[in-house]
Amino acid sequence: MLETVVGRWWRRPGRLRAAPRRFAWPTTLTEESLTGRGLARGVRTVALRSLRCSDEIAWRRLRLADDARLRPWEATIPPGTGEELHRFRQYVRLQSRQARHGEAMPFVIEADGDFAGQLTVAPIHWGSLSAASLGYWIGSPWEGRGVVTLSVAMVLDHLLGPDVGLHRVEIDVRPENARSLAVCRRLGLQEEGLRRGLMHIDGAWADHLSFAVLAEDVAEQPGFVARLAERGAERWAWSRGRTPSAPPCGVGDDRDETCMSDSDAVSAA
Repeated sequence: MLETVVGRWWRRPGRLRAAPRRFAWPTTLTEESLTGRGLARGVRTVALRSLRCSDEIAWRRLRLADDARLRPWEATIPPGTGEELHRFRQYVRLQSRQARHGEAMPFVIEADGDFAGQLTVAPIHWGSLSAASLGYWIGSPWEGRGVVTLSVAMVLDHLLGPDVGLHRVEIDVRPENARSLAVCRRLGLQEEGLRRGLMHIDGAWADHLSFAVLAEDVAEQPGFVARLAERGAERWAWSRGRTPSAPPCGVGDDRDETCMSDSDAVSAA
């Protein structure tokens, strides 16, 4: 019988072992001096760090406050499956276990030290796929400030760089989610088309537009964060009359900052 090369188990005679860890976890990604670099408005520092059980109060407060705004984009459990939404601590333990096995990265988005949202990389596939999917949500106090665009850029640099070394990263977005579509397009991700009935969202199966980037697409270019900083410098120069031409791509588009890309289902109850 043929065995898949994708997954975390491999065989030796008489033994079954977990494959070696593919990346360091927990890890923290940080970008500072954001306003001066044109990377975010009204936020000095964005940090991405591992999700913890101690985040429950801040997570619950933010999710309940923004429930009406986030619910249309939230993953749900299809009826008849016998599955249930995870409680927060169950969800954290599951994600942490998957992270230790190299199968997920459950990040918290912190803006100036405050819990601002989540960015989850899952599932992560190794072997012949070497690929991952990415989802995120942001609280309304930080919406429209460039925080999510920067966070996604930070994670893409991490996933496609030498610290992790994936070949492909994908983001799937509802066609109606204009804000999240704008993030993918602003970062220059390749739109690959419509995936019918991809995920159960807000109580129904929903189509998604798929965006992706390959390691070779960006191998000879500056990183995603560096390119955002370059555009930030162009916006700064243009706003002060330093350039005679029309605004560079991206000027004035902070209002399109995403609220949510579809992510894991977890109960706020």
